Amino acid sequence: MFYNLINNLKNFLPFPDDELDFFISLMEPQRYKKHEKIICIGDFVDHVFYIDKGLVRYYSEHEGKDHTLRLFRENMWVSEYASFLTRKPSPICIEALEDTTLFRLHFDKMQAGYERSKVFERFGRKIAEALFIREVEMATERRIKSAETRYLELLQNDPELINRVPLKYIASVLGIEPESLSRIRRRTSRIKNGN
Repeated sequence: MFYNLINNLKNFLPFPDDELDFFISLMEPQRYKKHEKIICIGDFVDHVFYIDKGLVRYYSEHEGKDHTLRLFRENMWVSEYASFLTRKPSPICIEALEDTTLFRLHFDKMQAGYERSKVFERFGRKIAEALFIREVEMATERRIKSAETRYLELLQNDPELINRVPLKYIASVLGIEPESLSRIRRRTSRIKNGN
């Protein structure tokens, strides 16, 4: 049941077996149905989540429209991490796009882990660093790369995602309208087919 999670943790850090067992004992399995909300705007965020199976979107709402900011799939960690750390209400919503199985770690249990061992502190720091780096990369990419380039990179790096996610969410992540994404897809398809 915890096979993927254990491998993920070992990729972050060389956990001693007893610390790994303790960490796993802190994790709670949780299942969400397609379109079920994991975190709603205004919620106090008490958990970070490891996605064992499924797909979620991380989005904001503004003037009656939602804006998909990120997509997370198997073997990724997700939360509204700033709210998790600051204990302030979430400005973000997280929704399951498929039936999804998560393992969640409560804030208090994470703190207990920090008290128990330095390896937990290093793990927490590495998660925070990874999230920060990805946010900076995404902001930089939006400034210096065209939507078409970012779409092609997504297609190259994670082609399966394109088939699992409604195109309106892909367009939102790219910061464009669905019609613009349709034009990019037609153009890149013609280029790929040599037309």
